[in-house]
Amino acid sequence: MFIELLTERYPGMRFWLLQRITATYMTLYLVILLFYFLMAKPVDYTTWMAFNAPWWWRILNVLFYASLCIHAWVGVRDVFRDYVPNLTLRHYLQMLVELILLASLAWSIFLFWSI
Repeated sequence: MFIELLTERYPGMRFWLLQRITATYMTLYLVILLFYFLMAKPVDYTTWMAFNAPWWWRILNVLFYASLCIHAWVGVRDVFRDYVPNLTLRHYLQMLVELILLASLAWSIFLFWSI
């Protein structure tokens, strides 16, 4: 039944599921981050650097930002499909959003791994 929902018969289901999965990951990440802030209370530069130093935390950060970009892409795509009737304008707006999201994802990866 679940696999049937992800076929071509229901084209929007993949995007719906993708947005729900990314939202779940971002929620779990933010709960962990909030728990850390309540416990550790980082206030200076060295504490922040120690917090971002482990490789596994950097991967979680990159996954969070990638999830954020995917989540935003699906949401903006749906908004454009609903409110921009001109197909050419919709296509160019979507390409602009995709370029901005890819550039910000690349920038975040650079920042997280240059610490």
